[in-house]
Amino acid sequence: MATTITPLQPGTEAAAQACVFAIFGSDLPPVLAEEYGGSWRTTLHVIAEEWVGEGRVHRHAARTATVINELAATGRLFGTCSPETAEVATRLRPLLERCRHFGITTDDLRRRGAQFPES
Repeated sequence: MATTITPLQPGTEAAAQACVFAIFGSDLPPVLAEEYGGSWRTTLHVIAEEWVGEGRVHRHAARTATVINELAATGRLFGTCSPETAEVATRLRPLLERCRHFGITTDDLRRRGAQFPES
């Protein structure tokens, strides 16, 4: 599983900080900005390394696989257009976005138990 981060466009530290929160949400490891020159651009890469080192990427893939399975079960129980199914789909969307940032593939999710419908 690869860890990929899209390069930041030239801009301000505020843009880099916004990128950190967009990718990692509020689940940031305890990284002090002053330890890395006070630059959020540097801190972004440090946080990514922390996530991989702590096994958070693997846990995120497993958590995403669980919600994928919950979505399928909820859809079978209440119907694919039900409010209950829409609620689970809403929870799944940011998990999938973070998977994209970390290069977590469908095969990675399958290995962690996600059951995708057959095409």
